[in-house]
This record gives sequence, structure tokens and C-alpha cells, in this order.
Amino acid sequence: MSQEIEIKLLVEGASREQVLALCQSLAKEAKMTELQLSNRYFDTEDLRLRQHDMGLRIRQRGDDREQTIKLAGEVLGGVHSRPEYNTVITSEQPDLTLFEEDIWPDDFALFDINRELQEIFRTDFTRYRWYLPSGEGQIELVYDEGSIIVGEQQRPLAEIELEVQQGEIADAYRLARRFITRLNARLGSLSKAARGYMLAGKTVLEPFTHAHFVPQQANDDVGTGLYRALTYALQYWQHNDACLTEVPSVRAVAGITDGIRLSKVVLQQLATLEIDVGDHILRLEQMLGHLGWLSRYDGLTELTAEDGAYHRALEQYPKLYEAIKEQQQHAVQLELVQSLSIRDDYQLTLLELGALCHEQPRHEQVAQLPLRQWASQRLREDWQNVIDAFAREGDLKPEYYLKQLPLLQGSLQLGYCVGYLFDEEDREQFRAPWQDMVRGIREIMALKLLRDAIKDNDDHQPERLLNWQTVQLESLLYALEHSRKAALKQEPYWLG
Repeated sequence: MSQEIEIKLLVEGASREQVLALCQSLAKEAKMTELQLSNRYFDTEDLRLRQHDMGLRIRQRGDDREQTIKLAGEVLGGVHSRPEYNTVITSEQPDLTLFEEDIWPDDFALFDINRELQEIFRTDFTRYRWYLPSGEGQIELVYDEGSIIVGEQQRPLAEIELEVQQGEIADAYRLARRFITRLNARLGSLSKAARGYMLAGKTVLEPFTHAHFVPQQANDDVGTGLYRALTYALQYWQHNDACLTEVPSVRAVAGITDGIRLSKVVLQQLATLEIDVGDHILRLEQMLGHLGWLSRYDGLTELTAEDGAYHRALEQYPKLYEAIKEQQQHAVQLELVQSLSIRDDYQLTLLELGALCHEQPRHEQVAQLPLRQWASQRLREDWQNVIDAFAREGDLKPEYYLKQLPLLQGSLQLGYCVGYLFDEEDREQFRAPWQDMVRGIREIMALKLLRDAIKDNDDHQPERLLNWQTVQLESLLYALEHSRKAALKQEPYWLG
């Protein structure tokens, strides 16, 4: 068994000559070897290997065949890390029984799966390979160019892989930066197998639209916990970034935005522990500035959603309703986000945050501080700011609610990072009214957009519509006031 650790970069926008020239320049005196490789990937009809996050292939070079199984791993900042097992095979059909018995999960129906294996897709490509000295080992640099093939369908393949073989992963990150800045390479979070399954119509890449609580360990130190949270945030972001590349959608952009915000929250916590992440935070804030159109789109969607509170009433005013629908369409800026995602600074940020998760810099005081103890103190301090903001006397104005939304969202996201450490029932009871407030505040934005649309529309009943909008806003503020009072009465879950 070997533990595959590699950085994958997509170089589809560069010519072969450009890629080879840079590879040879980075490899210096190292000689290039050129291989013609054919890989056939196998699974059962119901994808039982895929369900276990496994990939099975037979690689053929000339008359030689090698069978490989890759088990579940992780992708972080472009680094793919997963256990890999290889064995020589003479047959064209794979045989799982040739691998060691102890690699399979307890619930793995080995013999049933082995009987049902069939080819799902194949990849044919030319591999250009160099070995670069690194530390006490080496880094294998390869450039693969060819196709993923399913029947008559083909998808181009052009990617760089930097596999660390007892070398220094820092050297691999350094090389990856050169490919990003010189060739406009993009980090690849999807393996060849994942793209093959998609081309075969066996899997669909769906955006993540809701974060989960990071499974923390109470006995860990605070540094370990925060880097685990950053790893989760980064994987969340990268998954949605891959969705944007494969099938562009507003849902993918929303997922990217949530991933960036969650990453920013973790970095802000690292900054309080004197970890130098200020430049990263600044870059994430700049990215979020490019994604600001999403809140306007969400507000307009609230007005037009068929299962929403306003759809039926607005349909009675066709001209106004169509104007809002048109604004909703114009609000979408997918091309802007796609342009952002291929920029060097965006890709370098992903790469450097991945490197940060691997390096995990920390001060000695961080290493000695128990995570749960720190989490209790940090949640108390963070939520006190929210409570102070919403505990003001009297009714709060719509503009005030909107101004406090980022503060509230940040505290809820901090909960995703460390809330797992505390009692689930207490945690959900505390968070529920605050989450109701987030939804209500977003609805304020929708009603503000509705008011602007009414004023801009030449409907013959603007006064009646404005009065209706005012009533809706007053009703919403009443509900928000109820949620605010309920939220302020909740017992903090981190005291349990």
C-alpha cells in the first residue's frame, strides 16, 4: 500500500508546447520520459465501489497490465491524499481478490461486487514524466494529455500532477504556484475517475447548499480544531467551485460564497491566536465583494418563488411581476464569478489555504489550550457582541436589522466550526430563533427591493401596492421582534 499525496492542476487553456516547456524548465537537468497509457475503470451497475468512494482501474502499457484500487481519501487545496493499492494482473477483467483482505470495510460484499464488475469508462493519454529531487525523496511531475472516453463520447484531458514521494510537500506547493502564475492553471478537485463517472452519466455533481457542524474532538488542542474547521470550509468551497466549472448555477455560487465566509470566520479565529493570516482574510473579503450580487438575487427570488409568501399577491399585477422577474434574471452574474474563479489570485488563495492546513502553524500557547475550553470562551465573547447589538430598547428599524446581519451570520458560522462539542439539543434550541432572524432579515431586503420595483413601475395602482408593501413590512417586523425576544431569552449552549 502507498499513500498517494499529489497536487492536481488543470491546464486545459495552455498548449502542449507551453506546458512541456515550463515542466522542463522546472525539472532542470531531469530527463523526461514519455508513456502511452490506457486505463479502464470498473464498477458495478449500481456503483457500489463509488458508494464507498473507491476507484478501480486496470492500466495497460504495451502488454503489461496493473490493477489499482484507490480507497476513500480527501482533497484539500488541490492536494489529493488517499490510500492506493497496486498489483500486476494478466487478465483484462479486474479481480478484487488479488488485493489484501484487510483493506476492505466490514460491510464490503467482496465476492458479490467482484462478480458484477463492468467497464464504466476509459482514459487514453500520453504521460510526460520527470522526477525532481526533494528533501530525502522526490516529486514525480507528470503532464497527462488525452481523453476520457465513454462509447462515442469524449472529454479532453490535460492536467499536471505533482506526486510527493518521500519528498517535501512544500516543494510541491512551490511548483504548483509556478503553474498557476505562468499557465493560468486551476486546482483540480475532481479526479479522472470522478469526471469519467460524470461523462458516463453515472453521477451528477450537486452543489453543497447547507453547512454541517465540523466533527470536533473535545480533547484536541485549539489549533487542531481550527485547522480541521478550515479544512472543512475549504473542501466545501472547492466542491462548489467544481460545480460552477462543470454546471454553472446560482446554487454553486451560493455554495462558494458560504465556503469563503466560513473560511474567513476560521481565519479570524486564527488571527486572534496571533497566526499571520491577515493577507488571506483581506483576499477573501475582496472575493466576497465580487459576490455581493447574490443577496439582491436572493431577495428577488423571495418575491417570485412559487411557494413564497408574495408570489400569489404579485401575480395579480402582471407588469410589476414581470419587471421583478426581469430584475432577477439581470441580477445573475455567473460570468463574473466564472472569470473570478480562473484568476491567479483566486487559485493561489485556494492553494495557500490548503498549504496552511497542511503546515498548521501555531504558537506554543495554542498547542496547550484545550479546544472545548477555548470554544466555550470564544462563543461567549462572540455571541455577547450579537446580544449587545440586538438587546437595544424599543423596536428596531429595518435598516438596523440589515446592518447587523453580517455579525449574526458570523456567529452562527462560528457555531458550525466548534458547536459539535456541545449538547445537540441545547445547541439547536439556542440557534433556532437566531436563524429565524436571519431569514427574516433577508426578507426585509426582499421587501425593500419590492418597494423600489413598485416605484419604478408605471402600474396604475402604485399607492395601493405601496400600502400593501408597508403592511407586509410591518408584519415582518412584528415577527422579527418576537424572534428577537425569544433569541435573547435562550440559555447559551456552551455553558452545559
